[in-house]
Amino acid sequence: MPARLVRPRHLPNLLRLRAFFSRQWQQMTTAEFIPVFGPYAHRLDEILTPDRYFSEHALRAAAAEVTDSDAELPLRPEEHTV
Repeated sequence: MPARLVRPRHLPNLLRLRAFFSRQWQQMTTAEFIPVFGPYAHRLDEILTPDRYFSEHALRAAAAEVTDSDAELPLRPEEHTV
């Protein structure tokens, strides 16, 4: 079995990234979003599918640490969502 690169300690940050993608999706057209974030959002959804790599319990526990805010991410000023 190959070593997993994503560990449970990474889950809060991955969920923060998914929330950022969701906020971007709401502000961009599909034609704008897909080339920029599409492949990464798709892979992230695969990783965060419950019981694929992590239990639903682990995902819920990590989600409790996420506030769904740009303040949680190291973004440049032009990358912040409104």
